[in-house]
Amino acid sequence: MLFVSLSSTKFRGRTLAFACLFVPDFPVQAAVRLEPDLRGRPVAIIAGAAPLTKVFAVNREARRLGVESGMTKVQMEAFEGITSRWRSLSQEATAYAALLDCAWMISPRVADGAKRGDHEFSDTAVLDIAGCEKLFGSPEKIAHDLSRVAAEVGFETSVAVAGSPLAAVCAAQGFEGVTVIPAGEESLRIGSLSLEALRIPFEFTGTLKRWGVRTCADFAGLPEVAIVERLGQDGLRWWRLAHGEDHQPLIARDFPSSFEEHMELDSPVELLEPLLFVLNRLLEQLCVRLRMHILSIGEVKVTLTLERNDSRRKEPLFHIRTLRLPVPARDSKFLLKLLQLDLEKHPPSLPVVTVHILTTPVKARCQQLGLFLPLSPDPERLEITLARIQNTVGESRVGAPALLDTHGPNSFQQNRFVLPEIKEKRAATGKEARAAMRIFRPPLPATVEFQEEKPTFLGCEGARRRILAFAGPWRTKGDWWSETPWARDEWDIKVRTLRPTVQPGSRESEEETALYRVYKDLRAKRWFVEGIYD
Repeated sequence: MLFVSLSSTKFRGRTLAFACLFVPDFPVQAAVRLEPDLRGRPVAIIAGAAPLTKVFAVNREARRLGVESGMTKVQMEAFEGITSRWRSLSQEATAYAALLDCAWMISPRVADGAKRGDHEFSDTAVLDIAGCEKLFGSPEKIAHDLSRVAAEVGFETSVAVAGSPLAAVCAAQGFEGVTVIPAGEESLRIGSLSLEALRIPFEFTGTLKRWGVRTCADFAGLPEVAIVERLGQDGLRWWRLAHGEDHQPLIARDFPSSFEEHMELDSPVELLEPLLFVLNRLLEQLCVRLRMHILSIGEVKVTLTLERNDSRRKEPLFHIRTLRLPVPARDSKFLLKLLQLDLEKHPPSLPVVTVHILTTPVKARCQQLGLFLPLSPDPERLEITLARIQNTVGESRVGAPALLDTHGPNSFQQNRFVLPEIKEKRAATGKEARAAMRIFRPPLPATVEFQEEKPTFLGCEGARRRILAFAGPWRTKGDWWSETPWARDEWDIKVRTLRPTVQPGSRESEEETALYRVYKDLRAKRWFVEGIYD
């Protein structure tokens, strides 16, 4: 359930304060939202170790069959058509986070709802929307918007608007659909509800019913002093709530720094295709939640819990994969394709029993293209292409090269390629002469002949060429303190080309020359042709 404060909001001339989203049968809906095929079918949530496994929660369709909470698993299975799922606390936590996202879409002031009795979960949440009527309209429209947004993340909800948080909670739990209670009429509307709407403990409810008190109006009609004498301060709080009064402050939650989805599988999954089906469901939910806040995904962390072959060891075994996106994205199909390519390269070693996805939100990408700029490649399609190439050639062989701060040969590293922003080209003020050298990988073994300490002939790839001009040598050395020291003499030489572009033996091939970089490895005492200048 979710509370929304509507301070200074006018409805029929009266000021309202709070609205409430209530999710009936929350443990069931937490499971059904990730399995749309179960919608409209009788579902029961079971918990407990065998042979004490019992029904923890059921939905409306299951209650119509006769299934009730507290039944054993054997009793439940006697009903035809019932579907059961094991209870998952992590799945309920992520479902409640999705419910809070629905509230944050309206207001930044959101608080947790109270838990029912000894239950570990909450099906309510509270948020302050003072002044939100200027953005979202009347309280009734806000209530309908909350219901619509909750339906997008897979919840069937009841929404109520009232002058206090607890009054809105009671109204949402007691009335289906959308309910708007004008300020001052809380006691009148809540009075028609049963005592269970106040969430009074069962032992106190039994006492009140023995007194002949059946409804909230009957309870509100009792004298205040007698309530305090017999039921204490808790009874006074319930009595005030029956009057529609609530003096508890709203303690708002911080906006989450990450978004998560969790799903426990009924049976271990070994193949990639059914695992991708589960990942697709979770990614779709995450993208819907992020779109509510106009956010995108900057990083995806997938944690797969694997099934252990050795039952004696209790600690879980995980398979973790992290994808850092070069550009923010919130397209579930794009993210699923990236995960597919990554898992094809790094498959889990054992069957998967649990899937958990953690995403880091970032601001959505916004780019204004110019009328006269060329179309750039789509960043998402480019990332998929790079991932496919990476799967073929290796992880460290795809990216953008970056020079390292050293004079060592081949000193560069591969950084992640990020599509640069295309800007309008300006007219060049002047031309700059630049030389580029094409590196041979690996360098070509060679021989160099000297006369009077000057290089005269170059031998390489079965050819012998006279050196027409040269420059050098330039001696460089480094890393003498490490296990991989290096030292070499470098020369730039001009010779007849080693690989002519025209037909060999012709006059043009005899005149074709090229400028090469050669070096001598002083440690190995060998010569190499490193590259050719363009």
